[in-house]
Amino acid sequence: MTVADHLTLNELWRRVKKAKDPIEKHRFLAVYHAKRGLAAKEIAKITLSSTRWVQETVRRYNREGPEGLKDKRHQNPGQKPKLTPEEQRRVLEALQGPPPDGGLW
Repeated sequence: MTVADHLTLNELWRRVKKAKDPIEKHRFLAVYHAKRGLAAKEIAKITLSSTRWVQETVRRYNREGPEGLKDKRHQNPGQKPKLTPEEQRRVLEALQGPPPDGGLW
């Protein structure tokens, strides 16, 4: 498996060691082992991942460099809220008082 020369083997290992995000650490570890010359099947066993995941991770690294291995889910804003900010405010205000039917909220 070919690994682009974005980082040296030592630099990849430093990224594995210093990564605080476990997803990023896992991805750098896969690329590190690929750079060492291990086959995707061997890396999959070491990282407890699928061979396809290893191949995709290395492809992403080759295409995007080290930035491509970051966990971008942290930047996902999530689904659009069902209520507008005004509706949310009104619901929160209503919850401060007693329920209209005299029961429990």
